[in-house]
Amino acid sequence: MVKPDSKESRPILVFLSSIATSTMLVLLFLFGAISTNTLRGGQAYTLVDMAAGSIFVFAVAMIISLSLWPRVMDWFEKRKKGEKVLR
Repeated sequence: MVKPDSKESRPILVFLSSIATSTMLVLLFLFGAISTNTLRGGQAYTLVDMAAGSIFVFAVAMIISLSLWPRVMDWFEKRKKGEKVLR
């Protein structure tokens, strides 16, 4: 098991958190696309549209979450230690 306190495991935690976040956003995107197809009666989006959109959402979410998760982890560590947190 990965210890969240060790500095060596931090890149792994950031990467795993980014994958989890991106996967959740892709599932949310797919749920929206499939429910739109179902509610409209006809086919609003093709399977190719949904696959390409899922890949795009995953890539963009990975880029954004890889830059945000280290800041979030720093914020939580400083808050846990009782240090002053800068906004």
